[in-house]
Amino acid sequence: MSWGKGIVIVFILFVGGIGVMVYKSMSKNVDLVATNYYENELKYQDQINKINNSNSLKEQLKLEITEGGLYLQFPKETTQDLSGEIVFYRPSDAKGDFKMPVKPEGDGKQFVSTVSLKKGMWKVQINWKSGGKDYFNEEKVMIQ
Repeated sequence: MSWGKGIVIVFILFVGGIGVMVYKSMSKNVDLVATNYYENELKYQDQINKINNSNSLKEQLKLEITEGGLYLQFPKETTQDLSGEIVFYRPSDAKGDFKMPVKPEGDGKQFVSTVSLKKGMWKVQINWKSGGKDYFNEEKVMIQ
């Protein structure tokens, strides 16, 4: 075998390897944080205001993980006219994301079942409104 044939074979293997890598990278699903990322970025000052409102409360929102789910305990000063939504965000798979309304019971607690959730890390984003003010909390939860 001559040097020319060896160089051609190495070049063909190199081009084939690059082709395989391009094919694999194009077929990989990459989930973005949000589909409307840029719109959310422009509205981020509102998010900062909600976080500041949450931090200024005397009592903070509490999230307690139990075996069958998790309990959200809303601060007592925000239990009047409480509304909003809870977003379960799974960073590793956007198909698992879901939303539910904030509907606490009379004592300000809300139970969310985690039995049907996939195991792993979830971000729980609680966006709620009470007394004309908006609030936001985000917690990382490990479902086992």
